[in-house]
Amino acid sequence: MIRRNPERVAWAVLLSSFAAFCFLAVSLPWATYQYVVTSTQSHEARLEVIEGTVQVFRPGQTTADAVTQEWTQRGTYPIIEGSRIRTDGRSKAFLRFFESSTAQVGTATDIELAQMRSPQFDYSPRPNSLYLRLNGGRVTFGAAPVLSRPTEFSVWMPLAIANLREGSYEIEVTNETAQLITYLGLAIVEARGRKVEVRTAERTVVSLNQEPSEPLPSARSLIANGDFTTPLGETWRIWKDQGGDGGDIDGTADLVDEGDRAAVRFYRTGSMFGTGKGNHAEVGITQEIDRELPERVTEVRLKAEIKVTQQSLSGGGEQSSEYPIILRLFYLNEWDDQVEWYRGFYAHNSTGNPTRNGIALKSPEVWNLIDFGNLLDPTNPNALNPRPVRILRLDVYASGWDFESYISHIRLTMN
Repeated sequence: MIRRNPERVAWAVLLSSFAAFCFLAVSLPWATYQYVVTSTQSHEARLEVIEGTVQVFRPGQTTADAVTQEWTQRGTYPIIEGSRIRTDGRSKAFLRFFESSTAQVGTATDIELAQMRSPQFDYSPRPNSLYLRLNGGRVTFGAAPVLSRPTEFSVWMPLAIANLREGSYEIEVTNETAQLITYLGLAIVEARGRKVEVRTAERTVVSLNQEPSEPLPSARSLIANGDFTTPLGETWRIWKDQGGDGGDIDGTADLVDEGDRAAVRFYRTGSMFGTGKGNHAEVGITQEIDRELPERVTEVRLKAEIKVTQQSLSGGGEQSSEYPIILRLFYLNEWDDQVEWYRGFYAHNSTGNPTRNGIALKSPEVWNLIDFGNLLDPTNPNALNPRPVRILRLDVYASGWDFESYISHIRLTMN
């Protein structure tokens, strides 16, 4: 048959060869283009230990490398793609990524560097990719400005995904919530099919099985139930102390209805003797906070509304420590020392007792709004000095002889 139709065979060969040529002429450049466009290369991050010992799990490893501050003083520690970093309650770390973005890893945090890649060829139009998994804890991110190539910077969390543009952000993850604060820039947070844009000085909260909240002001409360709308025992602990001067008459701390608000009333009577003197006692409420202050926090504010309707001991007593109502903060400074800060309020000082850390109420029997201003401002006479790194607890209490005082609308916030 070939001998009968040599021309047909020739044409078939010619056409198939031409088709093969066309296929190769198109597919080879296309394959080359796709290779150039899609090929990526992985990068390392550089780890610096700020404090304590940081655990680094390399891909496939079940045993962690223990990296200390002394180690990184000799040079940053390289972290390859897919590694996992864990800090405990005493350690912190700083990461610098290949395209100059950063992450400051707080205490008790678990983060995985899932992907750190850039296109292999400069001709590729695709962006860098930086994908991190924050399993728990708190990290402050600095998304670098775009220089030669943009970066897709994504943080995956158990409850949400955050895409970060150039700027500065804080993300905190617990078992129940994920919270993102934008200090500067724009973040897009997505959960359960809904996206929320979080701009400068805003935050959003994602709760379990919930969509992201609408953007909120960036200031965050450090205490719960400051309006006393739920029973005291759920968030506050009541305590009493008779001191060392004898006596068995305790004060009381009770949740009361003060017309337009709920309040806590501190009350004690019957401590006075015939000599006009009384014996000492204290009664108060305490809330454990144990909250580390992120590096980017510039404000801590304490506000409350108080009134004093009865006070038998003048001023702050002989030691400036016995006021009918006292606000007291305990915190840790950068040297891990526990610091006590307090301010007391009094209605009168008829005997001229010292009133160190005391404030006289101009209208004691009505509600007084107390605002200490920014407690991190060194020019503020009420400043927390030395500066705190972790707030431990807040006490509200009455101290002295007989007293009756009230507190409502307590606010302790950071921003």
